[in-house]
Amino acid sequence: MIKNLFLCVGAQKAGTTWLYAQLKDHPEIGFSGVKEVHYFNTLYCDSILLTRRKVNELERILKEKRSALERYFSNVSSGKPVNKVIHELLSPVNDQWYIKLFSHSGKKYAADFSPEYALLPDAGFENIKRVCQNKKILFIMRDPVDRAKSAMRYFFEMQNTDIRDVTREELVELAYSDMIIEKSSYHVTVQKLQEHFRPEDLLFLFYEDLMRNKQKAINQITDFLEVAAVALPEERLERKVNVTHDFDFSNEIDKKLKAKLKDTYDALSARFSKLPESWGQA
Repeated sequence: MIKNLFLCVGAQKAGTTWLYAQLKDHPEIGFSGVKEVHYFNTLYCDSILLTRRKVNELERILKEKRSALERYFSNVSSGKPVNKVIHELLSPVNDQWYIKLFSHSGKKYAADFSPEYALLPDAGFENIKRVCQNKKILFIMRDPVDRAKSAMRYFFEMQNTDIRDVTREELVELAYSDMIIEKSSYHVTVQKLQEHFRPEDLLFLFYEDLMRNKQKAINQITDFLEVAAVALPEERLERKVNVTHDFDFSNEIDKKLKAKLKDTYDALSARFSKLPESWGQA
């Protein structure tokens, strides 16, 4: 069993990759070699992301010489021998597999930043409790419409498609899709987290606040985890990661997204005493 587990469960396109870049070298926080393990969404959301990553790593193993593998895996897997890495890739995906991913770190927290965990069903959140003694869960929320539009841009980039060549009908269809709307429906995730975990084990942050004062947000997180504070250089804090290209969506898309996500705005306004001023102005 993992003694202390730190999960960042999303939201997607809300700064989780940036946050990983700030915390991956923290002396008390240990990642498994990747930002996103995708374990629980593999079990409960029929996700193929973990399988795809394992296949990609195995393909690289087959193509590389052993000496190169030793150097590669010493960087991404904290010095674990190649044979052990291959064994992990081929092992059945179950709770023991997940627990063993972090057994080598020797740090206070095992960390897994998988935004897809925001969509877990009740059984998935209960499974989280079974793999660890203590847990701390962070959920970052970005203006729901802004997040949705960023996700749409990202979707077409991953398809190697220039979004400027996409038809109005295709954009509207994607904007209304479950893939986009569910990941912006934060109120569902907030409610589930509050039902399954203690208040002291949950931290809710807003992306806009995080980006406005980055060091303050890092301090909030280290305080939440009760680990050493870190003063990060300005250059590192301001470095952009996982950025999607700009694209001006039509007012029609903005209005459709805002209407579709009205329940999220209303529920979060009732739940939190203050939302970022920029929210709801799409």
